[in-house]
Amino acid sequence: MALIVYNKENSRPQEVTYKGKRTINLDSRGTIYLSKTMSTEMGILGGGRVNFAHDDETGDWYICRADSDDGFIVWKDKRCARFSAVFIVHRLMRQAGVERRSVQFMMAKAPVEVGGVAYYKILLSNPILR
Repeated sequence: MALIVYNKENSRPQEVTYKGKRTINLDSRGTIYLSKTMSTEMGILGGGRVNFAHDDETGDWYICRADSDDGFIVWKDKRCARFSAVFIVHRLMRQAGVERRSVQFMMAKAPVEVGGVAYYKILLSNPILR
């Protein structure tokens, strides 16, 4: 027999389980949402710009704050960082093997610094399906 016992901890809605965590949400229309925790840590809550980086050797994806005008524009929202990047969303979803309308990923706890820029790794290996 393979019983799964449900209790208060493992029966919570997903929003409560991941509240306060570093997450990135993607939807198939190309909209990206960073959790308030992640947005605050990156310093882009309420506006700013971001860039994505892809490591060709490992296949890892990263996001960072952009200080130039070339980055993706973060919309002015005090709840979370939101922006649109259709091409990036489709690449991330394809690499993670996600064929749904939306998906959520955890972010690495600490950024990797390259050339004075803090890059936050997107953990594609364990998609959180909504």
